[in-house]
Amino acid sequence: MINAVGEVKIGDFGVSRRMPNAPSPGQQSVTKCYEQCGTPAYIAPELIRGDGYSGFKADMWSAGVCLYAMIVGSVPFKA
Repeated sequence: MINAVGEVKIGDFGVSRRMPNAPSPGQQSVTKCYEQCGTPAYIAPELIRGDGYSGFKADMWSAGVCLYAMIVGSVPFKA
């Protein structure tokens, strides 16, 4: 989703979680998640590798894949 001022907003809260000590955008995360969830074509590589991931960075990856799919008509990586 994109709000009235052109900012990208994440809209699927079905598997959302509160991140303790969540940093501001652009700062390093102090908490990593290890649960893998989501559609493989849209999830960040670190989720697939099982390395643990920062929620913000993984969300930005997925937002980029969504924007690519909207422009090109297919996802950039096949699951």
